[in-house]
Amino acid sequence: MIMELLGHKDYLRILMVLEKKSLRFTGIQKALDLNPTQVNRALTFLRKGLWIIPQTLPTEMGPIRVEYGLGKRGAAFLSSWKSFRTQAERHTAELGKSEVAELQSLSR
Repeated sequence: MIMELLGHKDYLRILMVLEKKSLRFTGIQKALDLNPTQVNRALTFLRKGLWIIPQTLPTEMGPIRVEYGLGKRGAAFLSSWKSFRTQAERHTAELGKSEVAELQSLSR
């Protein structure tokens, strides 16, 4: 499951944006400039693996509002990911500048 997560940069980017604060579907879409299909596919995967946790927001009327937040599993993964990135940056000479830059670009 981690390899599938790493194989889709949008999944990883969504985890990183949710680390800062919980967001609704459109908030994720706007923050990362993704189309609805990309967001829906990523949220489906991330919910299924408990990387993120959806929370229903109370409303007086209208449609049910859902906000997505980082789950414990997602938080643990991001902690490991940061450690990996730090180590990769320390070994830029061996790994190559473009490879390390590619890792860094995921965090923007």
